[in-house]
Amino acid sequence: HSSCRFERYLQMVEEDPHHIPPMSRDTRTQIQKANWQIVNCSTPANYFHCLRRQIHRDFRKPLIVVAPKNLLRLKRCVSSLEDMGTGTSFKRAYDERDETICNNPDDVKTLVFCTGQIYYELLAEREKRGCTDVAICTLEQIAPFPFDKAAQYCQKYSNAELVWAQQEPKNMGAYAYVAPRMMTATRELNNNEKRCRYVGRMVSSAPATGMSKIHQKEYRDIMEGVFGPEPEVSD
Repeated sequence: HSSCRFERYLQMVEEDPHHIPPMSRDTRTQIQKANWQIVNCSTPANYFHCLRRQIHRDFRKPLIVVAPKNLLRLKRCVSSLEDMGTGTSFKRAYDERDETICNNPDDVKTLVFCTGQIYYELLAEREKRGCTDVAICTLEQIAPFPFDKAAQYCQKYSNAELVWAQQEPKNMGAYAYVAPRMMTATRELNNNEKRCRYVGRMVSSAPATGMSKIHQKEYRDIMEGVFGPEPEVSD
């Protein structure tokens, strides 16, 4: 296992977590004014659009992609040609992708934000349990932060508890960067400040334990932190 320590890149992002710049499509200049961009794409199509927009821009700005290589061989991580065709573009964030859950936001009790690979692990766990009251949204562009998208999804699932889920320890990953910006987005744009409940590994000096049994326990703790304890199977 390896980590690119992208929390260190996030620490150096030149962005005020308590200020929301203009966010409309025609006036948004977040990337022009930032020192660099950090993305973690969860679909091949979004990765394609990320690289395409980088090439076609009329300005240059460093791009840091932190997507893990194991998504290259994950069978569920696929896109159609239509997702890359005419009229499509890069998505800074994805709403819940299950139509049933997405179309019934009032029934959602937990709204989970995450980024990258953990989305597919949460999705598999949700399907295994048959949950329909947990919505999973992914941040594809972590920095500059998509304040408008975060506020939009929190407003849509207004009855839900807000959760940030990650695989990394609490002092790593995107949590420290995302948490204050989620509060700013919901406070300034929705007039209803929300704080993320953290779900992930405990603070650590190393990005991974290196011990299989402990790794599996940490993984189960993350799943239970999002979905609750697994129901006991009766004989």
